[in-house]
Amino acid sequence: MTVPAASRVLDLIEAFSKRRRPMNITTLAKAMGLPPSSCHGLVKTLEDRGYLVNLKDQGGYYFTKRLEQHAVRIGGFNPLPSWVLPELEAARDQADETTLLAKLSGQSAVYIEVLESEQSVRYIAQVGDLRPLYASAAGKALLGALPPDEQSEMLDRIPLVERNPHTIVSRPALEQDLAQSAARGWYMTKGEFLPGVTAVSAPFRIDEELYAIIIAGPSGRMDARLDTHVGLVTAVARRASLS
Repeated sequence: MTVPAASRVLDLIEAFSKRRRPMNITTLAKAMGLPPSSCHGLVKTLEDRGYLVNLKDQGGYYFTKRLEQHAVRIGGFNPLPSWVLPELEAARDQADETTLLAKLSGQSAVYIEVLESEQSVRYIAQVGDLRPLYASAAGKALLGALPPDEQSEMLDRIPLVERNPHTIVSRPALEQDLAQSAARGWYMTKGEFLPGVTAVSAPFRIDEELYAIIIAGPSGRMDARLDTHVGLVTAVARRASLS
């Protein structure tokens, strides 16, 4: 369930993140797709709490350092074990492709770590990006690692929407793909979510929590080194199971 008031606060934060300059109520309301009256109430609430300040000589409202201070404090705690990030960095460096860590979030997979390749043409993503469970390597790994009853229940709730001609939208075909992938220990998508992008993934657990490591990049490069990428994600998953 989405709470509209919370969504509006996040929309406001993202609007300022995209524009990176002060905005008046009219401009901000347009950026958020809100009536000016609704936007005004939200802005005044944040101003009263010290998160926004009206810089009249610069054209409108902007965030104070209060939000940054909270973000820094929150970011100072990493819930993942200390070995996780070095493993992801090593996999990224050996693959020379973007390497990611994902977790279940409702009916989607969410990226919680993103280490982009340094290649000029690469798979680009951000922490917090959501991917469909049925049409992404991250999602398939997480979905495939669920116990059978939980997997079936999740599939009952997920609409299989065709993202492009390569998307699997037949439940029997998807279940077969998941079963075959689980048997071999790794999952793959090739243009099922984004055309021209291939990704491989493997699931693992940390303290009973389910995660997936993913390596993704342009299909031409990924296909040429597929065995290497599969070896990297399965090796990380295997070492995680021993930790």
